[in-house]
Amino acid sequence: MTLPMSPSPLPLAGIKVADFSQGVAGPHASFLLANQGAEVIKIEPPEGDWGRNLGKRFGNFSAFSVYYNRGKRSLALDLKQAKAREIAFEMAATADVVVESFRPGVMARLGLDPARLFERNPKLVYLAVTGFGQNGPNADLPATDAIIQGYSGLMSLNKDAQGVPQRFPMILIDVVSGIYGAQAIMAGLMRVFRFGKGQYIDCNLMQCATALQAPRMLEFHLEGGNPEIMYVPLGVYATKDSFLSLSVNRDAHFAVFFEVLGRPDIAHDPRYAARADRVRHADVINAIVREKLLERTSEEWSVLLGQAGILHSKIRSYSDILGDPEIVKAGHLTWLDHPDLPSPVPIPNVPGAFPAEAFGSLTNCPEVGQHTEEVLAEQGLSREDIQAAIADGVACTSRRQT
Repeated sequence: MTLPMSPSPLPLAGIKVADFSQGVAGPHASFLLANQGAEVIKIEPPEGDWGRNLGKRFGNFSAFSVYYNRGKRSLALDLKQAKAREIAFEMAATADVVVESFRPGVMARLGLDPARLFERNPKLVYLAVTGFGQNGPNADLPATDAIIQGYSGLMSLNKDAQGVPQRFPMILIDVVSGIYGAQAIMAGLMRVFRFGKGQYIDCNLMQCATALQAPRMLEFHLEGGNPEIMYVPLGVYATKDSFLSLSVNRDAHFAVFFEVLGRPDIAHDPRYAARADRVRHADVINAIVREKLLERTSEEWSVLLGQAGILHSKIRSYSDILGDPEIVKAGHLTWLDHPDLPSPVPIPNVPGAFPAEAFGSLTNCPEVGQHTEEVLAEQGLSREDIQAAIADGVACTSRRQT
């Protein structure tokens, strides 16, 4: 059987996206659309999307902006000026998709009220990314990923040895919100194609954070606030030289695992025959596992467990990942040269989309306003009008040095 592996034609080819969002969540959503062939115009202020300053800056870029803004063109507009707002309205009204991440009411104050846009274009798919949604007592509160990790209960799942809740050390909620947002946009476009109706999508970080944690919240409720562990052994265990992650769920695997550990008495003890039995005796089982694993190195255990078919993994660092040629060979990662960065950078590829190197002229994150002139020309502005807009500060442009 021959499988249809070719990415051409791209599923979102011809779809135009006006992306007013900044940071991570909104830009991630529009980046995922660009990965499927959409034409994404990044409309950012003259000083640039604040996401360009997240973490350490390398020239005009950060790691976040380099990744989440690939595949887009940048139009820099000063939306404080009336002429810029007129241009932005036409961009949004003639787009198939609008993405924004302002606080509730800001788009309306900029003359980009969603109601006006839908009146002009009833087939529009509009994604609004906020912290807490469009309504309610928290709607106007500022929110960051760290705030939502705490407010949503996620940090309560991640405590240190002293029981202190910890922030997961990446912008997890924003990244997940971008995925949920892109999925909702895709569904919205299907609604347009099938029924001719557009859609307004309230994609707020709080709702995305709770959706991410749904099964754990159900467990917490159904089990009276003290959910039991899924099975045992499960988690990270120290070895003679480092750590292993173990996942031993099935009854047969439990028996084989303890045979490998050299404890056949535990493997065939009727007290541990079923998952529920093992959960009840988790402290005893885990104590034995911890003691035995300290007898060998992670590599030695990995060989033995692999031969026995036991699910496990050595705990790998980013150095291990980036130095693994199989990661590149499998297509999980592409190393790309970037004209603004001191060395090639590792770009993880998105499942189901074409690889990073296939973006052509849009492989790299654009400079602020890099495509201002060509985008305005496509909007019907004359060369004189474009030059006047730039001279008046309505629009800004910058180009890479060649």
